[in-house]
Amino acid sequence: MLSVTATWALFIVYLGALIACGVYVWWREKKQSARQFYTAANSIHWFVLCMTYIGALMSTWVFFAGPGGYYRGGFAYYMSELSYMPLFPVFTYFVMNKVWLLNTQRNYTTQADLFVDRFRSPLLRLILAVTFFTVSMPYAAATYLACGTAANVASGGLIDASSAIIFVGIAILIFIPFGGVKSVAWVSTVQAWIFMIGLWTIGISVLNYGFNGDLFAAISSVWEKQNNWFSYPGPKEWAPYSARFGYPIACAIGWTIMLPDVFIRAGYFGKDMDGQRKLMLMQPALQLIVWTGCMFIGFVAIAFLPDLSGKETELVIPLLIERIISTKSMGYAGVLMGIFVWGVLATGLTSATSHLLVAGSTISEDILNRLLKLNVSPKVHMLLARGAVFALGIGALVIALNPPSLMWTLIMFAIALVMPMFPVLVAALYWRRATTPAALVATIAGIIGVLLTYYYDMGNTWYGVFGMIASAILMVVVSYMTKETDKEVLDEFYGALDKAETVYYEN
Repeated sequence: MLSVTATWALFIVYLGALIACGVYVWWREKKQSARQFYTAANSIHWFVLCMTYIGALMSTWVFFAGPGGYYRGGFAYYMSELSYMPLFPVFTYFVMNKVWLLNTQRNYTTQADLFVDRFRSPLLRLILAVTFFTVSMPYAAATYLACGTAANVASGGLIDASSAIIFVGIAILIFIPFGGVKSVAWVSTVQAWIFMIGLWTIGISVLNYGFNGDLFAAISSVWEKQNNWFSYPGPKEWAPYSARFGYPIACAIGWTIMLPDVFIRAGYFGKDMDGQRKLMLMQPALQLIVWTGCMFIGFVAIAFLPDLSGKETELVIPLLIERIISTKSMGYAGVLMGIFVWGVLATGLTSATSHLLVAGSTISEDILNRLLKLNVSPKVHMLLARGAVFALGIGALVIALNPPSLMWTLIMFAIALVMPMFPVLVAALYWRRATTPAALVATIAGIIGVLLTYYYDMGNTWYGVFGMIASAILMVVVSYMTKETDKEVLDEFYGALDKAETVYYEN
């Protein structure tokens, strides 16, 4: 569809602009601390906060498995996606806003910092660090892999995916160590607009070229060819009753709150409480725009390409461009394929850079600085921070070039794996009687519960629900069985929270 030269030009222009942004932020803020490098230290404007959050939340799933998922899962799967959205403002108001308030007083850098500030346990930090690192690295590697696939597909197989993966990986290795999270946030803001506009441009263009813009004609076509697309639990029965409960809870808690890259954004990025409120209200609308765009493309694909196999469904966007648009306008098909490439790069690079920063902070802050108590100057500390991100970027690149089958499994249950930490977080914020042994037992047992859920083949419907329930029960039971936390520790932690609430809730 695109020539080799045109495809490489798209990659070079996009990634060149990315690197230029990183260098610019580095030049402006050479003296930033490790906390500023990783979290921006509560300095992100509300608009950038909202856009970088949606950018980090989405991944290359939007242009590959997303439309393919709705192609196979049907309208019931789409409704299952939407059902968690009313929960987001609730959880953000009662949980993440309190995390933000605490951070204004306690100056956290990593996700584990808050947990350890409340429970004072190096072992808990180690468990959380390993878990969050395990979640982050496969995500980063998978986005590299998707960018390589986009180059291969767009060029009609003329560009080897590995060469594009290496090119993207090198660009990210240059970009992140320079600017840190501020450059990632600003670039994510632009990239979020690119992939949202690109997604809808492709969907509307296919409808226009295939049905002259007649949505009702497309609906009639789908009804005639595969009317079970509109049925419950969907053509592939992806939305049974268990999934109607397990999936929304997993999305509302695991995906939009507890994944490390979005937790850091929702809890540590925002400049003021007004930004937190706007994040709380705007995110469901932005997610609705993205999910509806994915569903719309999957729906249109059913009308034109009703017999795609499982693997092919993940390529519905390039297939629609090749088989529908190109038959009527090769020039416009080339433009849409370029939009597809940039859309994949936009979602992929936002996700990869976010997860690499989280993984880097886990190594340099949780492990080297907090656990091993490495005593170095601020300058050396920053070199370690940048070096950790650089080294992990190389690691993600190696994984992407030699992807194990387990990597995709890790990506699928990454959301589930972090869900058991949610009851521990809520207890930390609201319950003075919660104890350190309880936090350790609840975290470990919850993770084991998630692993058992997947071992017994229930993960695709229940995700981390059973692990989270076990964590919540044990958090209460073990807390009452063990000694209360020292009053000085509790007064320090909750005193900081009370102080922040006095400042920000009364003004």
